[in-house]
Amino acid sequence: MLKFPLMAKEKQFELEENPKLSPVILNNLFESIGWSTRDDDKWLEVQDKTSYFVAKWDKNRLIGMGRIVEDGVMCMIYDVCVRPQYQSQGVGTSIMERIVDQVRDKGYASIGLFVWEGNLKAAEFYKRFGFEKVGTGMELVALMQRE
Repeated sequence: MLKFPLMAKEKQFELEENPKLSPVILNNLFESIGWSTRDDDKWLEVQDKTSYFVAKWDKNRLIGMGRIVEDGVMCMIYDVCVRPQYQSQGVGTSIMERIVDQVRDKGYASIGLFVWEGNLKAAEFYKRFGFEKVGTGMELVALMQRE
């Protein structure tokens, strides 16, 4: 059985499962970590197609999130992020624990996520949950939206 890493005790931040969040709140979190924002309609579509969403709050401020998209055979984890000032406080670990618990016994052929090349800190973080780097990934770059 997969054991989770030992971590420093997390401060008591509120965890919310499957919220429907305002695009403004989501874009504010993305901006805080340097990710591109999404327009309102795209955020609504993303949330509708997400099978599991976990959000972490410090009072009324979204401080972290992660989500899963599943099709019954495969599963992808997306948008795991934590505001910089809340990193290394157990927030990301608690998000990943919830995500892994959601997919643990579903017998998927593949459970994946993307880590941008050179983001060694993120790669090491995910390795603590049992993720391994695989060399089979490819993208259809010519059709991808670039901002």
